[in-house]
Amino acid sequence: MQGEINGLKTLIINDTPSAYCIHCFAHQLQLTLVAVAKKHYEAEQFFDILANVLNVVEGSFKRREMLRDDQAEKLEELLVLGEVHTGSDLNQELGLQKAGDIQWGSHFKTVRNFISLFSSVAHVLGVLAIEGSNYHERSMAKSLVDDIRSYDFVYMLHLMLKVLALTYDLNMALPKKRSRYCKCNEACWF
Repeated sequence: MQGEINGLKTLIINDTPSAYCIHCFAHQLQLTLVAVAKKHYEAEQFFDILANVLNVVEGSFKRREMLRDDQAEKLEELLVLGEVHTGSDLNQELGLQKAGDIQWGSHFKTVRNFISLFSSVAHVLGVLAIEGSNYHERSMAKSLVDDIRSYDFVYMLHLMLKVLALTYDLNMALPKKRSRYCKCNEACWF
């Protein structure tokens, strides 16, 4: 196995001498990327806000239900307008999950789902900011809704989606034996 990886690394370096190769099985590349990004203040702040939002929104059954209900309303509106179609494997329910250190694609999936559910998440936080059970809960929700609506957060959200999508595609291509080099090479080009 080690020889195959060294062979791939050699092919990449021969093709692109300026390439920096990292051996990555499963989640190592994405975890490394996230760990390096967290050394940058804005990226660390982005991941902290994202984790706090996930903790608040997914923190209780009532909030998860509120998120599901808002999603269902929006989907119903889109169906009436003809913006989405029904069928097998279409319009699947999305959920928010914390990006764990075990699931190698989880950072990408968390960011992707967060973007898809952005308006529903903002709605749940807005309701909590008004109807929270105590001052701390209302204050936290208000702060988080302001944070996720800021330009910096939205910019980082989309930037991280693009970067994590590249590493996700690369991670999907690396474990396959056939035409590994070609797939990795294609995944690296913008």
